[in-house]
Amino acid sequence: MLINYLNKFKLLYVITLAMMSNITFAIDLQPGEIKAPSGRFNAAQISYLFVEKGDKYTHGTKTSNSSNINQNAMLFRLGHAFEINQIPAYIYAQSSYNHMENKNLQSNIPNTDSNGIGDTTIAFALWPYANREKDEYFGMAGYISLPTGDYDKNRAINSGLNIYQTALQAGYQTKLSKNINWMTALDTILSSDNNQYLGNNKLEKDLIYNFQTGFQFVFNPIYSVSASYFYTIGGESTVNGQDMGDINKIHRYQLTGQANYAFGRLTVQYGSELANENSYIEDHRLVTRYSFRF
Repeated sequence: MLINYLNKFKLLYVITLAMMSNITFAIDLQPGEIKAPSGRFNAAQISYLFVEKGDKYTHGTKTSNSSNINQNAMLFRLGHAFEINQIPAYIYAQSSYNHMENKNLQSNIPNTDSNGIGDTTIAFALWPYANREKDEYFGMAGYISLPTGDYDKNRAINSGLNIYQTALQAGYQTKLSKNINWMTALDTILSSDNNQYLGNNKLEKDLIYNFQTGFQFVFNPIYSVSASYFYTIGGESTVNGQDMGDINKIHRYQLTGQANYAFGRLTVQYGSELANENSYIEDHRLVTRYSFRF
């Protein structure tokens, strides 16, 4: 009886962390986002996200466990560009509505799907260096995530995380040639404890570090394509004081196509994980975005 309970808890644990990684393990910058905004304006963005996870890896080795963990989400963002002493700045708030499910989970483990509002993220960015003549920029941003999302301590998968998170990020972008831009960014994420993890257990996570870099090829003022690489490390978990030995080491890529029209910007992205040290690997990630100013 005790062994069966522990096996259920372990399965719920890895599934929950697999779903959490979709939300918390990186702050992806879009191609051209490190470029400082010009002037004062309002902006909005609507995005659709689909993520599918499959085989599970432990310490870099594929296990016999496999699953079909899916996340569908609609993300909504409102932002405002302005200046502080002639320094470009931008602030935005973002939330989401999520549907999460595990199609192949054992039928004797209930409450594995989730439909609900996600946590709210507020970001503030500042560009201490913006050379528009050279098309060269250095920006810094701070993020805070508030536990406003739907969360049930008795459910393995939740739209909200029931934690506070803060993050700092720095990014650099420059023009390598007439048609090619290069960007790179670093960020670190700090999470508070979740004292209602799978009941009343205490979940703690170490700092998470993310690195990203990418190239953007600009065909003309309307169309561009990009290729990006991301590396994540850290975020090892502790449950009730017990080290779970699940440090994240994730390599992934993302391909992007953008079109800038008078009515707004359309973006389509596809990517997947190349390697995942300790979780269900992300087989597919598809994102579509519509951004506009008003």
